[in-house]
Amino acid sequence: MSGLRAGTPGAPVIHLILVGSGEPLLRLEKRLSCAAAGLGLVLDLEIRKDAEAAGIPFEQTPAVLLNGMIALRGPPRTEEIEDWLRQFVRVD
Repeated sequence: MSGLRAGTPGAPVIHLILVGSGEPLLRLEKRLSCAAAGLGLVLDLEIRKDAEAAGIPFEQTPAVLLNGMIALRGPPRTEEIEDWLRQFVRVD
């Protein structure tokens, strides 16, 4: 499962893998989408529901992977996600 979340034309596309299942994963996906939209970023989200196959203990889910590394754990607040995503925003 994968999908692009719209953002500002010309904005960087950030590929993230979400690992987990159920309501916590849905909350994390919603918060990521809201935070990215607020910053004008485009997210390409891939969802993996089998945490063990992704090499992540179930207790550490939901998680966000960036370049194969865990970048975020649990469903952090939208503001915390925005702070993390700011590193991908171009400053002209």
